[in-house]
Amino acid sequence: MIGGIFAFLFYKDIKKEVVALTTKENTISLFQVGVFEQIENAKNYQELYAPAIIYNTDNYYRVIVGISYHEENKVKLESYFTNKGIKYIIKEIKVSDDFIKKMENYEVILIKTNKNEVIDNINESMLNMFLGYLQ
Repeated sequence: MIGGIFAFLFYKDIKKEVVALTTKENTISLFQVGVFEQIENAKNYQELYAPAIIYNTDNYYRVIVGISYHEENKVKLESYFTNKGIKYIIKEIKVSDDFIKKMENYEVILIKTNKNEVIDNINESMLNMFLGYLQ
């Protein structure tokens, strides 16, 4: 009986760790600059942050200026947007394995560059890919 209790507790702890590891792998970070109830307001705000996109979730329109999967790129984009004077919050969402695989190609380039124009182009490509994923 004591062995059964230990086995149950051990299984419960292992299960929590496995769930945490598997769900984190499909989590991306969205750099959000605004949330609106009306699409018109979101579109007006989006124009201030080209190439921002609008992401509709939970009956709100979220203006997103960046997207990242790898922690290293998340830190790079945090610094990049902060240096540009852009105030944001990071919203994490879960996506499919297929989307992560598509992001990997862009993320590899983003990790290796420090050129602003390359960061801009890669970020815009990832935002557009995210829009395609949502449809």
